[in-house]
Formats: sequence, C-alpha cells, structure tokens
Amino acid sequence: MKTKLFLSQLAALVVVAAIFYASYGATNALASARANVPEIYFAWERAVPFWVWSIVPYWSLNLLYALGFFLCRDAGELARYVTQLLVAQMIATLFFIAFPLQMSWEKPAVSGLSGFLFSSLAAFDLPFNQAPSLHIILCVVVGAFYLRKARAVWLKAALAAWFALIGLSVLTTYQHHFIDIPTGLAAGCLVLLIRPLEGAPLSFAIAREPARYKWAALYLGFAFLTLFAAIVGAKIWGAWMLWLSWASLSFALVACGYAFLGAGVFAKNERGCHAAAAKALLFPYLCIARLNALFWLRGRRLSDEILPGLYLGSVKEAGKFDAVLDCAAEFERPGGAQIYASVPMLDMITPGADELKRGADELERLVKTTLCGGENLQQRMELGSNFSAKAGCAHGRDLKFNEQADSRVNSQTRGTANEGEIAEAGQALANSNERAAETNGKKVLVCCALGYGRSASVLLAWLVIYAGLGFDEALNLLKSRRENIAVASSLREWIARLATEARVNSKAE
Repeated sequence: MKTKLFLSQLAALVVVAAIFYASYGATNALASARANVPEIYFAWERAVPFWVWSIVPYWSLNLLYALGFFLCRDAGELARYVTQLLVAQMIATLFFIAFPLQMSWEKPAVSGLSGFLFSSLAAFDLPFNQAPSLHIILCVVVGAFYLRKARAVWLKAALAAWFALIGLSVLTTYQHHFIDIPTGLAAGCLVLLIRPLEGAPLSFAIAREPARYKWAALYLGFAFLTLFAAIVGAKIWGAWMLWLSWASLSFALVACGYAFLGAGVFAKNERGCHAAAAKALLFPYLCIARLNALFWLRGRRLSDEILPGLYLGSVKEAGKFDAVLDCAAEFERPGGAQIYASVPMLDMITPGADELKRGADELERLVKTTLCGGENLQQRMELGSNFSAKAGCAHGRDLKFNEQADSRVNSQTRGTANEGEIAEAGQALANSNERAAETNGKKVLVCCALGYGRSASVLLAWLVIYAGLGFDEALNLLKSRRENIAVASSLREWIARLATEARVNSKAE
C-alpha cells in the first residue's frame, strides 16, 4: 500500500513539474516576443537592498514544493495538493499571457554558492512572468499545506517565519516588483478558496432567481467603480489609492457569489468560522457589512421574543443566548453561545427551499436540545400539519399543545385568519413553549445580520413545519412580535411543499 502511494506521489510530482516548466517557459517566450512589455514599480523600490543570501530561501520553495507530494498521507490529500498547484499554475499562466510585465533591473555580480543559484535560476527564468508572482502564489499554497501539518506551536511559528522570508526574497533577489506580491497573495488565497485545505471544493451552480442577478450586477458595478477610483486616484493622489483595488476584488467575489458561487464564497464552516483565505479576500466587504448592520440597527431592538425562550434578531445579540441558529454568511460565529448551528445564506435574497429545510431542521434540533432537555419530541399528524405533541423536558415536565387551539390553527384556511384567532392560536403555542422555557431558563436565537429577512424566513418555516401553524398565522405572529419583518410571498408555496413532505415522511416512519 505504501509502495503504491509512493509511486502515485512520484508520478504526480513528475506530471505537475512538467506542466509547471512547460507553461512557465511558454509564457516567458510569449512575453519576450512582444515589443515594449511594460514595467510597474514604485519609486521607493529603488531603495530595496539586494541581499545575496536571500536566494537560498527563494530557492527553498522549490524543495518544499516537491517534498509536499511525499508528505501527503493518502490519495485524497495528494489529489487536493495537486489540484491546488494546478489551479495556481492556471491562474498565473492566464495573467502572464493577458497582462505581461517585466523586471528590467540588473542584478549585481555574485559568486560562490549564491552565484551558482542565481545562474541556475537565470538558465530557465526570463525577466517576465511578473504579476501575480507565481512564487508568492505557491508560497501561500505550499505554506498553508505545511502549516496545517505542523502540530507544535514552535514549528508553526518557524514555518510561518520561513515562508514570510521566502515571500520577502522575491524583492531582495530582484526577481519581482512590489505590485507582484499583493496580486500573488490574492491569487494564492483564491486558490485556497476554490480548493480549500479541508472540506469540499467551492461549488459552481448558475443561479435561477432573477433577484440574485440583480444583486450580482450591483456588486459588479461596485467592483468596477472602486477599480476605476483606484486607477484614477493613483494618478491624482498617489499610488496608495491602488489599495482600493482590494475592495474591487472583494465586491467582484461577492458578485460571483450571487451569480453562481452561492454562500460558499464566504467559506463559512459548521463552526461558524470563515476560512482564512475568504477573510483575506473579502475583508473590505466584511468591514462594510458590519458598518451597514450597525447603521440599520441604530435605535432598534437587536432581538425580540417570538415564543417563550425562542427569539429572532441580529447576530450582534447572539452572545447573550444559550443556543444560536446563524443564517448570516457574512458574519462569523459570535462568542458566548454554547450550542451553535450555522446555515449560511446570502443577504437580501429569498432563501431557497433547501436552505429553508436545513434551517428549520437545525432549529428543531436546537429547540429540542436547549428548551426540551435534548429528549426526542413525539410527533403526530393532525389535519394536515405536523405537530410536536409531547416533549420530555427538564425536571420531568411535559409540554402539550392546547387541543382546541391545535384544531383552530390547523383548520384555518389560507388568508382567512382574523386577528383574534391568530392571537389565540399564537398564545396557545406560546403557552406550550413557555412550560419548556421556564423549566431551564434557556434561550434560543435565530439570527442573521439584522434579524428581519433570512432568519425570519427560517423561523417562519419552522413554525409551519414543526410547530404546526398555518402560514398566515405564523407570519402574523412574527410581525406582531418583531417589526420590519421582510419575507417574500413566494415562501408560501415553498414552505407548504416542505410541510407536506414532512407529513409524508412522518407517516412513512
């Protein structure tokens, strides 16, 4: 088995290395055949020293790159590593062809071991293939691979310092200009976003909802505006304005999220943490999202109690709750919540049926675990709705629905509910939940950025699917407890279908 893995590792190294040298050499040759290849650098770069010894860390990346193949534990890890390297090569190659740049500075004469290393580098590397620096891209990808494998803190620190030195060496060996570094870092993070170190690769699915393309177009417009501002600003106020291109990149990625990447563009895992690569790429947008939430929540309640022990609100309030269902893709897990579930969704669009189902299922689990001591709810079917009829709660107390209210809620026809009936039905459900909540004093929060859209849609689905309310009763209950609720009318059909599926599945069981 080990021999088979070793042969696979060796074969993968040979193939990837061949692709590397072939594509790198081809783009160098294409650039050398062009006239007037541009060169971009800042005046301060003339002060960057030429450190002869830095060719050693520069070259060491080649060794670490190759050694990584043989450090893969199994075929799956090897495939992941190979994919990352090939994606890195593809991104760099496309930019080298589309936007060729050069580094024309002469290197001082060098002798000895350093001279040999510089001569070996010059044998296959021409002064092209600049931005994004493939050396920096690989520094990110290979560095992330080694840091993930390191267990001891001192070893992680030593590896981080060495890879940082490799990154610095592209300047001190006069191989690259500064602009090649941030572009290389961005490309490296993009590789790790497309094929992360753990979990599934970033999925692509063309959006079908027109609203998603509206928001994609908006963010793409922001991307072009900030890029234009960066270029014009650099000419008027100085090169520091080019950092606005970071915001342009983040907006472009968010646009891709709405168009075909979905919430996966934020790389938020089940622990509620964004991947480091996603945080780096989307940092400008994430900052704006937080400022936007603060603006819209000013002077408003951060959360409201919908049923005893069950709240709807902003992720900003989540640290005060025992259990949290987080629907915001753009916010990380808040501190404080002992029980946490994440169903990341994009902002400003109606959640899909699959997202609603996952959200309602997760909320049911949290309600059982937190408000009902973790015991299983016995479910019964009555008049076409799925009810939680009994719950073994803390201290041995039972949770029962008021049978008269059950009948009224379930037989209510769509759109015919009056305010009195809605209030009574909601009160019956509240009374039943209160018996559970008061036994342990625990609180559950369903949240998104503001607590008005995504989280409200999920809670609405739960009220219909698991609590047994009709759509109108559930919606009016939410609106009576928390102002400014914003849910789409299309949810009625989706939630009705999910409730029907739940009834069928319950009967089958």
